[in-house]
Parts: sequence; C-alpha cells; structure tokens
Amino acid sequence: MDNPYSSDAEIIDTENYTGSSDSQFSHEALVMRVLNKCMEAGCSEMRTGWYNEKFDKNGNVIKTYIDDTRKRFIESVKSAEMMMYCDFDAEAKKKITAQRVLLKKKYIKICNEELKHWGDLPTIMSRGLNQQGIFYRKEKLNRRLPYFQDYVEEEVETYREILKELILLTERKKFYKVEDYSN
Repeated sequence: MDNPYSSDAEIIDTENYTGSSDSQFSHEALVMRVLNKCMEAGCSEMRTGWYNEKFDKNGNVIKTYIDDTRKRFIESVKSAEMMMYCDFDAEAKKKITAQRVLLKKKYIKICNEELKHWGDLPTIMSRGLNQQGIFYRKEKLNRRLPYFQDYVEEEVETYREILKELILLTERKKFYKVEDYSN
C-alpha cells in the first residue's frame, strides 16, 4: 500500500542549482513591476509622516509611525531609476541630470531662505529655538522648520519629472508589447 504522505520531491544542492533553460530573467518584467510601485506610491495622497500615539489598557503609550508618502514616492522612483540605469540613453541621462541640477539649485535657494530667516530673528527668539533643539547649520535644512517641507515638495515634483522620463525611456526601448487576442 502506498503512503499518501510520501512525495516524489527531490532534495537538491542549492549552492550548485541553476534554473532550467526555459525560465529566463526578464528585465522588462522587473521594470514593469518597479514602475508599477512608483505609480502606486504616486497615486496616494502626498502627506508628511507622523507618530500616532495610543494608550493600551494599562495606560502605556504605544507609538506608531505613519509613513511619509512623499518620501515613499521619492524612494520608489529612485529604485526605478536604479533598476533602469542600464537602459539609459543619452536623452534620458541628459534630462535626468538636468532635473537633478535644478533640484540642487532649489535646495540652495531654500537653504538661503532659511539663513535669511535666522538672520532676521531677534536674539531672544533664536535662543528659544536653540533651547528647543532647533539650530541653523550651513547648507542644511532643519526638519522642524517649514523650509524642509518646502524642499520635500520640490523633491516630489522633481521625481515626478524623472518618472515621466523613465516612462518615456521604456517607450523608446520598446518595452511595451502588443498582444493580439482572438476567439
């Protein structure tokens, strides 16, 4: 009588395993997946992250971090860019580099606005901010001032433009396939 729990599965050495010749790596499928993640992240409300505090039945505080959806979108586009780097043509490199240069200029402009803000503050107010842990650092934005949020908004718009270029690149590389359906 056959054992119903037996299996014909074979245990193999995983270190020397190579896939069958018919299962191939598909760069186009990976690009499609990473671009889909970008679309999902970009279709949600762009909001800052925060800590949500709740109390358990014993009165203990439970802190939960709610993700910054803007940062999630930016990181997903960076991942797509990394995945597609081997596909970049001269046009993509030129346009993406131009977007990064523009973003750097915006960053410097916002840093200068924060510097002007610090310079315009009365001494008593700057001391008060320092006591709260809010300091000025040259060419760095303080996360607790609105200038940082302004920069993140600029970053989101820049990465939207980079994503547009990545999508256009997939078209230039003919990653889109046409399928015919017939009955």
